[in-house]
Amino acid sequence: MRSIELVLAPGAERAVRVAWEALVVADLPSMGRHTSDTNAPHVTLTAGETLPVPSHFDAPLPTSIRPAGLLLFPAGPGRHVLGVSVVVDRSLAVFHEAVHRAAPGGVDTSLPGRWAPHLTLARRPRDVDLPRMLEVLASVPLPETLDVAGVRHWDGGTKTVTRLV
Repeated sequence: MRSIELVLAPGAERAVRVAWEALVVADLPSMGRHTSDTNAPHVTLTAGETLPVPSHFDAPLPTSIRPAGLLLFPAGPGRHVLGVSVVVDRSLAVFHEAVHRAAPGGVDTSLPGRWAPHLTLARRPRDVDLPRMLEVLASVPLPETLDVAGVRHWDGGTKTVTRLV
């Protein structure tokens, strides 16, 4: 799988990593346990098997994003993906559409009108972990806005990142 992702500025990335680490310290599932050099807080703009590396986008990169509430995606019986949803304002919506023009072939759930942008906090936590996870995350709220640093293309097959913007 390949993806095109918004990446955060250092201060914003640090804020998300604090949430990841709080979950680790509480011995709960967390993206903080994934120690790959390419693991960084991000918002996936599109994902697909054959996404090209675009040379440019015909819309400006948003300067910041606004985190909203927590959300859950199903990930098998009794399991979820836990994330922080991101508000789709005009700037983000316009850029998201530009990404799809520049790199067609995204999966249905990443298309404009179907997309649920988010920052992943944990993959596959159990239902029984969720109340404690909510408790821990309440102690490390994210800032009202998170600055954006750029865009990257992730190729899961080769485990490579290409900086785009």
